[in-house]
Amino acid sequence: MFIKKIICLFLSFTTLFGYSFNFRKTYKEADYEPHMEVTRNMEKFKGIFSEVKDCGGIPALYINGKVYPSVAYMTYFEQFNNYKNFADAGYNFFSVPVLFSGRWINSTANTPPFKKGIFDDKNSPDFSLFDESIERILKECPDAYIFPRVNISMPLWWEQENPDEVNIKSDGTSCRESMYSEKWLSDAEKMLREFVKYVNNSKYAPHIVGYQIAGGNTEEWFHFDMNAGCCKNAENGYKKFLQKYYSDFDFCGLPDISKLNQKADYHNDENLARFLEYASFAIADAICGFASAVKEETGGNVVVGTFYGYSLEVQSPLHGTHALKVLLNDKNIDFICSPCSYIGVRNSDADWTEMYPADSVRLHGKMCFQECDIRTNLTTFICEKDPALDPEKVYTASIWKGPETEEESIENLRKAFCRQLIKGNALWWFDMWGGWFDSENIMAEMTLYKKIYEESLSLTQRKGKSELAVFVDESAYKYMTDNSHRNAIYNQRKELGLMGAPYDVYDLSDFSEVYENYKAVIFMSDTKTDYMKTAISICKENKIPYIMSTAVKEKFSVKELRAFCESNGIKIYCESNDIVYVNDNFVAIHAVSDGEKIIYLDDEKEISQIIPQKKETVISDKITVKMSRGETILFSTK
Repeated sequence: MFIKKIICLFLSFTTLFGYSFNFRKTYKEADYEPHMEVTRNMEKFKGIFSEVKDCGGIPALYINGKVYPSVAYMTYFEQFNNYKNFADAGYNFFSVPVLFSGRWINSTANTPPFKKGIFDDKNSPDFSLFDESIERILKECPDAYIFPRVNISMPLWWEQENPDEVNIKSDGTSCRESMYSEKWLSDAEKMLREFVKYVNNSKYAPHIVGYQIAGGNTEEWFHFDMNAGCCKNAENGYKKFLQKYYSDFDFCGLPDISKLNQKADYHNDENLARFLEYASFAIADAICGFASAVKEETGGNVVVGTFYGYSLEVQSPLHGTHALKVLLNDKNIDFICSPCSYIGVRNSDADWTEMYPADSVRLHGKMCFQECDIRTNLTTFICEKDPALDPEKVYTASIWKGPETEEESIENLRKAFCRQLIKGNALWWFDMWGGWFDSENIMAEMTLYKKIYEESLSLTQRKGKSELAVFVDESAYKYMTDNSHRNAIYNQRKELGLMGAPYDVYDLSDFSEVYENYKAVIFMSDTKTDYMKTAISICKENKIPYIMSTAVKEKFSVKELRAFCESNGIKIYCESNDIVYVNDNFVAIHAVSDGEKIIYLDDEKEISQIIPQKKETVISDKITVKMSRGETILFSTK
C-alpha cells in the first residue's frame, strides 16, 4: 500500500508540474447552432420505420417498434460476396456500397474504381446500379433489412466543370471537391435527394432501414487532400465562418499551416487555430445538412448516421475530424461509426477500441455502430483477388493481410465481437474485398455471435461497469503541433486496455454532465481550452482525483494506471495485463500472454463459458482459467 501511495504522489506531482509548465493563451470556443430536427411524417413515407432509442441502458436500433439485433454484413466487391453464407447463419441485416461517382474511395491511391457511379453520366443517372446491388442481397435473403452506405463524392465531370470548387494542392493539381464549397453542398444534396426519392418509390423501399452518409477521403470524411483543404478556394467559407462565430476576429488571409511543424508543443497563432476549427466544423456541418435532407425525404422515418469524430485515432487537425460535438447536438444524426481501432497495426495484443469517444455518443442518445473489418487467414491483397482491380499493387502493405492460421483469425474475431457485445455496440462484419469469412468454422462463429447478440437484447441492463472516466479534448487538437504529445492520446489506449479496470471515454465537452458518475478521471492532454479549464476547476472544487497526460509525462504505464485505480477504490478485475471486458451479464478476456488468468467478480455469479462453448456451470466470485496468448473467452455471468 505504501508503494502505491508513493506512485500516486509521483503521478500527482508530474501532472501538476506539466499542467502549469504548459500554460498557454486560450481562445473562446464557438457555440454551434444545430440543424433543425426533422419531425416524423407518416404520410410522406410508407416504408420501414426505424429509430434509435434505449435498450437496457444503451441506445439501440428499433425497427417497426421492436428492438433489432444490429449485426450486419457488407462487402465492397459484391461480385465476391458472402451473402448466402451469412443469410444461412441467421443474418438478415446488410449494408451495400452506393457510389455517386465511379472513382476510387481513396484520393491518395491511383487505383481503378471497384464499381460504377450512379451519376457518372451527367445527364442520365443510372439507378439500375443500386437495383442490382439490392437484388444480389434479396436473392439470398428475401427478408433482408438494408442500410446503404452512400458515398456522395462527386463525379469527375463535376470537378472538371467546377475548377474553383476543388482542393488545389501545393503542386497545382486538383484533388476532388472542396468541403468548403457551397456549390458542392448544393449539388451533392440535390443528388442525394434524387437518390433517396428513387429508393422511396422503388419496390425495395420496405427493405431500406436507414442510410449511412459517407464522403471525403476513404469515405470517412477526411479532407481529400489530407491537408485541411487549405487553398484559395477555402477563403470565402472561412470568412463567413469567422463572421458568424468570431465576429471580433478579422479575416487576415489563410494561415501558415507549416507552423504545425515547429518544435514547440503548442502554437499561439489564433488565425491557425480558428482555421483548423473551421476545417473540422465545415465537414461536420455538411454531414448534418445531408442528414437533414435524408430525413426530409423519408419523412423522418429511418435512421441516418455516418463515420466521424476520430479523436482517439486521428491526431492531425488537418484531417477535419475534430468536431464531433456538432453531430452529437444534431437530432438528425442517429448513429456514429468507425472501424475498430488500428492501434498497433491491429496487433492482437492491443484493445481495438472505437476511434471516437463512444460514451459521449451514447450519452447523447446515439448508437455506436462499429465496422469490424477484421482480417482473417483468407484475406488476400486486391491484386491477388483480381489484378485489374489494383494494377499498381497499391494495397499490398502488411495491414492488408490477416493471420497465418484460421485459429488465430477466429480468436481475433472473438475479441472484436466480445467488445461490441459487452459495450452494447451495433456492428457490421466488413468483408472488404470479399471471401474473408468464407470458411465453415468462421461461419459457425458468425452463427453463434448472432444468436448471443440477439439474446442479449432481452437483458434489462446492458451497460458496462466503469468507475473510471477517460476524457479526450477534440477542441485541443487545433492548438497542438506535430511535435507535441498529441500522439500519446493514441498510444495511451494500449495501457488503458491492459490495466484490468473497465473505463468509459468521453469528449471533454461532456465533463460537467458525467463526472459525478465516476470515482476518478483521466485527462488525455493538458491543453488549456475552455473545456479543460472548466473540468479542472470542477475537479478541484469537488476533490475529484485525476491524472493528466502532459508534455513532461506523456503516458502512464499499466502499473501506474492500476495503482491510480486502486488508490481511488476502482475495482481491478484482472491483474495479469490482459484485455478484459465486463458488464452485468458477460465477462470476456483476451490473453496477451500465456498462463493462468484470474478475473475477480463483484460478487458470486453463475458462470458459464459460452465462447468457446462449454456445458458446465459454476457459482463463484472469480474466474480462473489457463489460456494461451491470443486466445479469447466469453463468459456469461448471471
